[in-house]
Amino acid sequence: MSAILITGAAQGLGRSLALALANTLNTPTDLVLLDKDQKALNLLYDELISLNSTQVEPALYPMDLSGAEPRHFQQLAQALHELGGVDSVWLNAAELPAFTPIAHFDEAQWLQLLQTNLTANFYLMKALLPVLNDNADLITILDQQTGQNPAYYGAYGVAKAGLAQLMTTVAAEHSDQNWHFYQAWLPAFQSNTRSRQFPSENPATLPHHEQIANELMAALQQTATPAWWVKLN
Repeated sequence: MSAILITGAAQGLGRSLALALANTLNTPTDLVLLDKDQKALNLLYDELISLNSTQVEPALYPMDLSGAEPRHFQQLAQALHELGGVDSVWLNAAELPAFTPIAHFDEAQWLQLLQTNLTANFYLMKALLPVLNDNADLITILDQQTGQNPAYYGAYGVAKAGLAQLMTTVAAEHSDQNWHFYQAWLPAFQSNTRSRQFPSENPATLPHHEQIANELMAALQQTATPAWWVKLN
């Protein structure tokens, strides 16, 4: 067997991705679900088990990216190696605080958000490179809004720009490998985070995260090519 890793897997888009993968995989796979919310991970595990899939074995990996160090990602990489290596990585985890102008941004919160949204992904990618299988897919979840309307996104926006550049760099440095790097510059969609940021917005005007997850599956399987899907190599 081999493994698929989803970060930020317990709720929202990550949860929908896990369920979409469980319904589409046709080879035995360990679906490794990384998130800091143990309770939500347990609920997702139960839901996946209830599907009675013969192809998917869910595996929970509780981790808080805000406090994770390089050694923690090395331990994760070793666990994934023991599962048979990694076929797919979904860099989905993110933290978006309240909108704040740079002039009033708290310095400690700035560093914490860069750690969660950017530095942790660097640690993760560096640790996983040796355990990626041939033909592996690496998908980075990005946010159109940070480029279209950058004001007040603060450290989150800066980190997303850095994450995009990180993956562009890794793809360029490994162009001789049979790995596939993608960026998904997602539009606004329904989520708890979106509702907190835009409380007066009618969520019915936005696609649901389940729809976005299905579109991501179609893009990866090359049955559709959304405008926001970018292949780096």
